[in-house]
Amino acid sequence: MVTSNALTAKDWYELGHERKRAGDFTGALDAFRQSIKQNSCVATPWVGIAQLLDSNGQFEDARQCLQQATLADPRNVMARRLLASSHQGLGYVEEAKHEFDHALMLDPDSALTYIGLGQLQEDLGQPQSAANAYRTAIKLDPSKQEALASLLGLSRHVDIGAEIEEAEKKLLDLTFRDQALLGYGLGKAFQQQKQYDAAFNAYASANVARRQDSEPFNHKGFDARIESMITLFSASFFEERRSWGNASDRPVFIVGLPRSGTTLTEQILDSHSQCFGAGELAVLTDLATGTPDRLGDENTYWPYCAPHLSQEQVADIGQEYIAASGQRAFTTAKRVVDKQPLNFWHLGLIAMVFPNARIIHCSRDIRDCGFSIFTQNFNHQQNWSTDLDDIAHYWQGYRKLMAHWQVVSGLQILDVAYEDTVSGLENQAQRLLDFVGLPWEDNVLNFHESDRAVQTPSRWQVRQPIYKSSKARWRQYESHLGPLIEAAKASQQRCGHE
Repeated sequence: MVTSNALTAKDWYELGHERKRAGDFTGALDAFRQSIKQNSCVATPWVGIAQLLDSNGQFEDARQCLQQATLADPRNVMARRLLASSHQGLGYVEEAKHEFDHALMLDPDSALTYIGLGQLQEDLGQPQSAANAYRTAIKLDPSKQEALASLLGLSRHVDIGAEIEEAEKKLLDLTFRDQALLGYGLGKAFQQQKQYDAAFNAYASANVARRQDSEPFNHKGFDARIESMITLFSASFFEERRSWGNASDRPVFIVGLPRSGTTLTEQILDSHSQCFGAGELAVLTDLATGTPDRLGDENTYWPYCAPHLSQEQVADIGQEYIAASGQRAFTTAKRVVDKQPLNFWHLGLIAMVFPNARIIHCSRDIRDCGFSIFTQNFNHQQNWSTDLDDIAHYWQGYRKLMAHWQVVSGLQILDVAYEDTVSGLENQAQRLLDFVGLPWEDNVLNFHESDRAVQTPSRWQVRQPIYKSSKARWRQYESHLGPLIEAAKASQQRCGHE
C-alpha cells in the first residue's frame, strides 16, 4: 500500500482530478495543494484549484490562483489563456488583453486563445477584429464550434454568407453542445436576414439540443421556492431587523429578468461621472450561499439560515460586499451599480444588509423579453430559459416575488419599463438620476459612446443610439409564441380586474 508520503507531485495532481470527478471538492483541493508543496514550479495544480473555485462561484479567488499559476510556470499557455479569460470576466480589460497577447506570443497557433481574444474584442465593441480572430481560430482548428457560432452572431456587422452554409452542413453531425452553439448562431444570422421562420426553427433546435445536457425545469420546485421565500421574508421579519445593516447608500442594484433592459439601464448610469457600473457581479450570491459557513451550520442552506444571522454578521456581510463590489470602482464614485438581474432572488438579503440601497427593477413586455431569452445560450443553471412554457412560468413566479418585496422589504424600488426608456430616453434618464441621487449630466444621453467593456448579450445594442425597432419585435414571430402571448394576456386581464 502506497502511503501519502510516497506520492509525487504528479500523483497528487492526478489524485486531485480523481477526487474532483468523484465530487469531493475538499479532497481535490487538498490534493492539488499537496502537489504544489511537492513541486512549486508547475502551473497545473494551481489551474486545478482555480477551476474548482470557479465552479464554486469564487471567481476572484480563482483569478488569483491563475496568477500564481503563471508565476510558477510563465510559459504555460493554458494558464495564460485561462487567466486572460478570468481577467475578462471580472472586468480587468487591459490585463486580459495583455495575457491573450502573451499566450499568442508563446503559441501563435492556439485556436482557443484566438476564440478568447475574439470574445474580448466583442466586449469592447470591435466586430471586425473579433471576426478576424474567430476566422483565424477556425483555420487553426475547424472542430472548435465556438468560433463559428460566435462569428455567426456577428452577422449584423460582417458578411458571413459562407459561414452560414458551413454551419448548416455541419449541424446534424455534432454533439448536443455544439448543435446548440451553432443553432443559436444560425438563429441570429437568419434573424438579421429577416428569415423569421428559419430563425425561430434554429433557436428552437438549439434549445432542444441544450435541454439534452441539463435537468428539466421543475415547476413545482420553483413554485415552492417562491412560496418559502415569501413566508420566510415576512413583514415582521424585516420589522425586527429594521435598525440592522450598513447605512451606506453607495450600492445600486439593477434587477429583473435577463433581456429586460438591465444592460441599457446600467450603461446610462455608468455614463455619469459619479457612477461606476460594476457589471453582473456574483458577490451577493456568494455571500448568500456562504451564510451556512458563516454560521457554522452545514445542514441549513440559504435562505433558511437567514433568521439565524446576528446583527454583527449582517454588518460583516455589508462590509464584505462593499469591499468586493467596489474593487474596480474609482474612489470618487458615489454609486456602484451591480446589474446582476437575478439578484431579485436576494432582495431579502439586501433589505437586511443595505436598507438604504436603491433597487432599479427593469421590466419588458414578456412577449419580447421571453423570446429574447429563448434566443440566448445561457448557462445550464438557467434551465427554464430553453422552453417558452417554462419561461412564461418563471416570469409569473418572478413577478409574484417582486410584488412581495415591494410590499414588505422597505427598500426603495424604482420600476423602469424598457419600452419607456426607448420611447423617451431623456425622461427616463432623469428619473434614474433623481432616484439614485445624482445631478443631471448630458453624458448619460450619449451612453452608446462609452468605451467600457460590456459582457452581456446586449453588448451591441448599447453601443448604438436608442432605437425603437426592438419594441414589439415579437410580432415577427407571433405564430410561434403562444405561451408568451397567453401569459401576457392573462396578466393584462388580471390588471384589468384589480
